[in-house]
Amino acid sequence: MLLKENVVTAAVCQAVLLRFKVRPAAMAIGLMAWLMIFPAMTRRAEAQEQPGNSASSGKLPPPPTIDADVNRNLTLADVRYDNKYDIYGGIGDYHANAGPQLLGGANLGGFDIQGTRWFTKRLGVTVNARGYYGTIGVAPNPYLIKGPFIMEHMGLGGASYRLKVGKPAALTVHGLVGASYGDFNSALGNLPPPASGPVPPAAVGLFNNQASIATALGGSLDLNRSPQLAFRISPDWVYTRFGGMTQTEFAISVGITYRLKFPPGAFKKKAQ
Repeated sequence: MLLKENVVTAAVCQAVLLRFKVRPAAMAIGLMAWLMIFPAMTRRAEAQEQPGNSASSGKLPPPPTIDADVNRNLTLADVRYDNKYDIYGGIGDYHANAGPQLLGGANLGGFDIQGTRWFTKRLGVTVNARGYYGTIGVAPNPYLIKGPFIMEHMGLGGASYRLKVGKPAALTVHGLVGASYGDFNSALGNLPPPASGPVPPAAVGLFNNQASIATALGGSLDLNRSPQLAFRISPDWVYTRFGGMTQTEFAISVGITYRLKFPPGAFKKKAQ
C-alpha cells in the first residue's frame, strides 16, 4: 500500500514538471530531493503501521507490574526467638484493696520489671519485681484522714510459655508465685494530743502493714519492632491474702522488651 502511494506521487510530480516545461536541470534537482526524503517517510509510515504500536491500534499500554514484596517489613525478617534471655521494664496500673471496709479499693501506679531465661524457643523461667503507689479513700473517722498514701511491693517467679510466635508478635502466658508486702498505715501519722501513738489502721478501715503470699496469672503480648526490641502489654490477675482475706485484683503494664541476641541454633544440642 505504501509503495503504491509513493509511485502515484512520483508520477504526479513528473506530470507537473512536464506540464509546466520545467528544465531538465530543475527536474534532476527535484528528483534528488525526492529520493532523499522518500526513505525517511517510508520508515516513519512503517513504524506507525506496526501491530504493537499503541498509537495506531488505539490500545493503552499494559499497566506496570507491582512488586509483591515492596511493602514487606524487612526489619522483622531476622526475628527468630532464638534468644536465651530477655528483660522487660514498664509502667503499671494495679487495683488494690487495702482494707476490709474499703470495698472500692484504689488504682495504684508503679513499675513492672521482668526477666526471663528461655530454655527452649517456647519454655522459660521468669522472675518479676513490681511496686505500686498511690492514695486511697478511707472510712469516715474522727481524725479527719481522707486519702492516705499506701504502697505495695511484690517479688514473684514462675514459668512462661510462648503460645504463638511470629515475625510481627508473640503471645506468652505465665504463672508466677511469690510474696507481697503492703505498707498501708505508715502515712496515717499519730493520734492527736493528749493521746499518743500511731493512728490505728482499723479506725480508718485499712489493714496493718503486713506481708502476704501473692500469685499472678496472666501473660504478655510482644509487638516486635526489631529482632531485639518489642513493645509489650502484660495483664495479670493478682491474688493476695491480707488480713486473713483473699483479694483478687487486676494489674496491667506496658513497656519495652529487650532480647539478648544469640546466633541461630543456640538451643540445638551439640553432636556427640
